[in-house]
Amino acid sequence: MKIVQQHIARHQTRFHDHPFFARLDKDPPLEQLAPFPFCFTFFALTFQEILRACDERVTDPDIKRMVHRHRLEDAGHDRWFLADLATLGIEPPTGTQLFGPPHDAARQASFALMSEALGARHDACVLTLLLAIESTGHVFFERIARYMARIGETRRLRYFSQSHLDVEKAHDVFDEDTDAQLEALVLAPEVRDEALQLVDRCYRDLIAMYDGIEAQIAARAAGAPSVRSRPRPAIGAGRHMSSAPPPRPFARHALPLEVARRRR
Repeated sequence: MKIVQQHIARHQTRFHDHPFFARLDKDPPLEQLAPFPFCFTFFALTFQEILRACDERVTDPDIKRMVHRHRLEDAGHDRWFLADLATLGIEPPTGTQLFGPPHDAARQASFALMSEALGARHDACVLTLLLAIESTGHVFFERIARYMARIGETRRLRYFSQSHLDVEKAHDVFDEDTDAQLEALVLAPEVRDEALQLVDRCYRDLIAMYDGIEAQIAARAAGAPSVRSRPRPAIGAGRHMSSAPPPRPFARHALPLEVARRRR
């Protein structure tokens, strides 16, 4: 499993450079990130179902404990997201809107990840899926929390906040003891190969989602016509993957940006 964790870490390091995060680093006003986070809704809500599917499919006792605990720790974060939309003055999308063009990127990524959860042939691959998704989440929540702090956002947010990042870092699956158990897992060659390919697909699909979101933000900033949506203006490509040397196994929290860059 250590090889799989290292593979996730390589992807995670490159993910730091996605254009969406580069945009955040410029500290634009929240309204200039529209249609984000409105167009992130489908993924934020569907992730709970992905967790459920993973939990229900795993049978290995040790992996089951980690996956089930992870599901419990992330329970309710969809409600945090919806509460933050309300705090930011954004109406949540209707059912019809969720299946409209602005949500295509999030919807396609969510379907692809759910397919991975339902189609995984080995419990270790189910666990790998969660580790890969969480590795992108650590980058996202760290960068969004820093952005919110830099622009002086004072509204009480939970999903887009430092407190959410702290919760993510504290997950049982990322503590020292569990990390040691993960590294000690020995995978058969065919299982390891499937897990490595799953990581590639997971990052491909999630990067495509961020590509789509970034493209919508860029189009709006350029004054291009966009699909009408209900949210009041508030906050809301190509793949940016470069080669990287082998890093440590998947970090339990996103590497600071300056460290991630030194490792490339």
